[in-house]
Amino acid sequence: MPTEGLYGNVEGLAQFTRALARAGADGARAEVKQANWEVADKLTQAAKSKAAGLTRQQRAAAQSLRATKTVNYAAVRLGSARKPYAMGAEFGAKKLTRRGRLARGFKPWRGNQFNGWDGGPGYFLHPSIREKGPELIREYTNKIENMMSEAFPE
Repeated sequence: MPTEGLYGNVEGLAQFTRALARAGADGARAEVKQANWEVADKLTQAAKSKAAGLTRQQRAAAQSLRATKTVNYAAVRLGSARKPYAMGAEFGAKKLTRRGRLARGFKPWRGNQFNGWDGGPGYFLHPSIREKGPELIREYTNKIENMMSEAFPE
């Protein structure tokens, strides 16, 4: 299972969930969906914890983090109509005001086109992905493997 940045791919998961649907195993599909949500929720909690030590704006933006539930993947969403600045709080800003300050109190840019900072992009969500991602992927993979071994004993 390779991971590149934010993306972890569980090979065969889509085929597995389709096979469960064809077999009428709605309970197993619900378990997969729940496992997906649990991973995403743990990541959102880690990111909110990391944001707790940052600026007020970043703490508020982190409160808009939410996990989604689907059978085929887990996702974390950031931002809302009430917090349109959430991406700026996560990645910072490049644009300066006339006075030479960063726009609206954002921190310096830590996005994907920045080459001068070695830690990677982001202030709270992406650092949490880098820190917790491998552990969460292992935990998720173990859950799916346990489900498969129960469903298809050798």
